[in-house]
Amino acid sequence: MKYYDKEINKRDESIKTIILILLIFIVSFLIGYKICEFEKNKIIKEKQTKIDEQYVEIDSLRETVYMYQLYEK
Repeated sequence: MKYYDKEINKRDESIKTIILILLIFIVSFLIGYKICEFEKNKIIKEKQTKIDEQYVEIDSLRETVYMYQLYEK
């Protein structure tokens, strides 16, 4: 009877260990995914801000070129 209990305890402990390792892996994976998503959104916002600034500069240069063309004629 004791041998049977020892086998059940060994299996129970190994199952608990496997479940704990899987749980830690899944939680770590989800945390890493959220961090990557946050970083990606941050990079996208920075690039969008740079694009907006460059659009304003391009628009200003277009106006300058237009004014030069107007005054040259």
